[in-house]
Amino acid sequence: MNVDIRVAVAGDELQKRLRLAAGLLQAHKIEGRLRPWDGTRCDCAIVAADDLYGERIQDYARRKQIPVLAITRANDRFDPATATIGEHAPINVYVRALLNLLKAEAKPAAPAQATAASVTSRTAGLILLAQALSRQAGDLVMALDGVELGICPSTGTIHAASSEVMLQAKQLLGQPGWQLREAAGSQVANGHAESLDIFMIRAGIHHGEALPMFPLEGSRMKCWPDLGAAPDLIEPLRVASLLAKGHRDLQKVAGLTGIEPVQASGILWGFQAAGLIVPDQQKMPSPHPKTASNDRLPAAGLFQKLAARFGLFQKAS
Repeated sequence: MNVDIRVAVAGDELQKRLRLAAGLLQAHKIEGRLRPWDGTRCDCAIVAADDLYGERIQDYARRKQIPVLAITRANDRFDPATATIGEHAPINVYVRALLNLLKAEAKPAAPAQATAASVTSRTAGLILLAQALSRQAGDLVMALDGVELGICPSTGTIHAASSEVMLQAKQLLGQPGWQLREAAGSQVANGHAESLDIFMIRAGIHHGEALPMFPLEGSRMKCWPDLGAAPDLIEPLRVASLLAKGHRDLQKVAGLTGIEPVQASGILWGFQAAGLIVPDQQKMPSPHPKTASNDRLPAAGLFQKLAARFGLFQKAS
């Protein structure tokens, strides 16, 4: 199903949101094409609700029976009764608004067959994944409103259809409603891939203030974070070095690294969502486990050398 969406709003950030939302309509078997408003026939129009130009387009569209989505600065929600949406609403809300506006009959694309039943949670997506990986290490698929991620602890990678979807997923991981299921075969092998550790640690830092404080006392590091491609993430490396030395007090870890407790907590949630932290009661892997050639192995030696080079152990003394 192809739809022609005409846009009469300004602002680079808002235009980017609309492009992402239109792209995510593909998960509902809809090809959304965005073009500037020119007064010709289209499937729907998007206007600014708070200016005279937008009001004129709405009047014209009503006469032509063209559905209109009006963007307002009054809130960040979607009101189907008035077909208005807050400018800063999450992308998934924009997708819902467009689907409602188009009255799309197409159902979302059926997910690939999973090896276990899907689970949808009211818990924030980052915490849902963290809890799942603390119990198992198999590859997973998680999805929310057409945004789908492949989580591969076995290779230390995360997959999405594109870098734009990956970016949007990071913004949505603090929200509830994510569906989690086991991956079947190679269904997460295609598309854009990034480091699972770097992605989840950045997501944890981004959502740290909105998440509960991490229960560090009952956890310990399973392996070192792979941060070789993210030299700016010095604080997570310091946190990891303190956990490796046996620190289990969140406030003390924050104090020794010189960061706020909520930031330290966000880093720890990122660690667990990347499969780097396990509960204390779980049996730790042997120093030289027998694994397949593509298994992900702890890189403690390398990162201990890096930590020593940058003086990351000094604050813990």
